Amino acid sequence: MSNAEDLRPELDRRVKDVTEVLDVPEPAAMVLLSQYNWSKEELLEAYMANADKLLKAHGVYRRCGHALNPPSNRTKSCAICYDDDVDEMLAMPCGHEFCLDCWHDFSVAAIAEGPVCINTTCPHAGCPEKVTAIEFERSLGKQHVDYQKFLTYQIRSFVESNGLSRWCPGAGCERVACAVSAAAMESEGSVATCDTCATSFCLRCGQEPHAPASCPEIALWMEKCRNESETANWILANTKSCPKCMSRIEKNQGCNHMSKCRRNSKRITPKVSWCSTHVPFSNLVSFMTRLPTL
Repeated sequence: MSNAEDLRPELDRRVKDVTEVLDVPEPAAMVLLSQYNWSKEELLEAYMANADKLLKAHGVYRRCGHALNPPSNRTKSCAICYDDDVDEMLAMPCGHEFCLDCWHDFSVAAIAEGPVCINTTCPHAGCPEKVTAIEFERSLGKQHVDYQKFLTYQIRSFVESNGLSRWCPGAGCERVACAVSAAAMESEGSVATCDTCATSFCLRCGQEPHAPASCPEIALWMEKCRNESETANWILANTKSCPKCMSRIEKNQGCNHMSKCRRNSKRITPKVSWCSTHVPFSNLVSFMTRLPTL
């Protein structure tokens, strides 16, 4: 068991490996790895198949050697606030640039949306280029609380997607269980015990230890329990208990009175006889339509 930040060196190592092999900037390598569950092998295979298509699909094409520089022979004007003569602008590799004040507000709003901020795109409408740690750092500053949140969301994405780690399911616990290999992670019966909250859980599926049942069997059982729970909720909302045998009954016709419960040993569900004193509403409607007009 370890803290999530203890996995930062492993994340940085994978980013560095991809940067060296594919000759792309570190921010682009970070974006690409996050889209392929932090698997270098899957990323390299897709990159070799069609590099340009992959870079464009994941919003780092301009960042990887195809940058567009914003025009320099014009008055600096922010495309968001339309302020003229801005002292300092921040440009994306796609060529879109905005003033630092607008960048600051945009970054705060993007990070406030939660973990999805790691997939934030350029503020310019319709531009698919991804915003990376470079833009967030320049617009907010390294010590800004929102920039630190962004780095936390990055490491959370790594913990949840890299295939070798799992959050402790204990209430409020932030510890992470790590497997030494993919084979150990996928093996049946691998149990981890948190050294902080003492919660034991299956390393493969995250449920309570369930040997000798397999993880797929537990998944089916959990689904069955959820379905039965939904059925029970419907029964409670749409039926009442028979006052004699206490079985659940559904009213589907007639008035609110019943004459007797005819349940016997051969019938699991009771059969209710409607009373003969009150006229059912449907019959009452028919009767009223046949009344003579005065």
